[in-house]
Amino acid sequence: MLQRYVSPLSSSMERVFKVIRPQEKEKSITRIDVRAVVQDATGTVNLTDLMLQDGAQVTGHVPATREMLMKLREDGQPAAPKHFNALVRGCQTLIIPNRGAYWSVPIGTPVVTTAIDFTVLARTSVPAGIRFSHGYRTRQLLYDNALASGDVVEFLASRYRVTHNSVPTRHYAGVHHQIAAGNSRFNVDLVTEGVPGRPQPAARVLIEIQEWELAGGGKRL
Repeated sequence: MLQRYVSPLSSSMERVFKVIRPQEKEKSITRIDVRAVVQDATGTVNLTDLMLQDGAQVTGHVPATREMLMKLREDGQPAAPKHFNALVRGCQTLIIPNRGAYWSVPIGTPVVTTAIDFTVLARTSVPAGIRFSHGYRTRQLLYDNALASGDVVEFLASRYRVTHNSVPTRHYAGVHHQIAAGNSRFNVDLVTEGVPGRPQPAARVLIEIQEWELAGGGKRL
């Protein structure tokens, strides 16, 4: 039974969400009866827009991501986060896989787009910041502060956060990056615009992703 209290002197619209769990799980549901009970009130009550969704989570109007996604399975076990690293000088392109260890992931597994985190450790000074972009230099993410040797800048799409030497900052432009299923190409530019004649700056770039696949709820969409 669902219970909601509404003040007798006011008009209100309530949205009620409820998970119904049958006591006998092995039996299928053939009918659901909904009954509205009004107590200590006057006026008009309307019951509208009844919607049913399968699943074990209270979701409202969209499916729960908890039922749509699960960690990619490798040899039947949840995949641990993947880590990659590169030494970048000037402007370079990185090819990063989002497909799991191919020898242990069944062919046809529905791998999905996921967040990709970049951590940049400056090996030299970087005079005009860092620019990330997708393969053909689309979806640019620019951090235009100078970096000193030893500085660390994190671009964490999994947390929607950018930090410079562990201090959160909003001094960036663009969007956090995602990585599609398969092998994706990303450009990393250590920017020197406006500072001619310098040797190319260098930085170590660490990459982390958590690979995901569609769960049962996602496959039904």
